[in-house]
Amino acid sequence: MRFRLIGLALTLLFITRVPAQEGNPAEPEYSSVFYLLRSGQLVDLERQSPDQFLKGSDFLLVIQGEKSTVRLSANESMKFVVRVTEDYAKAVASLQFIRFESQNGKRQLRSKRKDFVSNKVSLAVTAEKYGRSSLLVVPSSRLLPGEYCISRTTIMNGYCFGVDAAQN
Repeated sequence: MRFRLIGLALTLLFITRVPAQEGNPAEPEYSSVFYLLRSGQLVDLERQSPDQFLKGSDFLLVIQGEKSTVRLSANESMKFVVRVTEDYAKAVASLQFIRFESQNGKRQLRSKRKDFVSNKVSLAVTAEKYGRSSLLVVPSSRLLPGEYCISRTTIMNGYCFGVDAAQN
């Protein structure tokens, strides 16, 4: 009888623990590292540190390689997750989402320095709390085919991917 009660208690413990684990979304281990969220799983993006050049009042960001190794389809859902350590509003204000042009075997962004510093080159995104200490970041509009990087103004790394034309 005693063994049956112990077995029943262990079974009930297991049953009550499984739904609690399913309710916790996958979150990045490290702060300020972006991941693609695909089917509830975190997928690595291409991590790059763009070269920066100042030419007069122009600012140029350059990433080696014409295309990212991470490819998405234009009709695919694009959601990104990043762990943050600071206040939600401050973290959201630091998000930047940039479209690069492929030229001469490189990905490039040229803008006015003041526009880059004030984050005016960033595409619009929506962000909401995700899990205990992360943000879920979604582009505000459907992305056109091209090369993109998502980052924070507080770090030097960009997390890159490419968008290919939708497949029928």
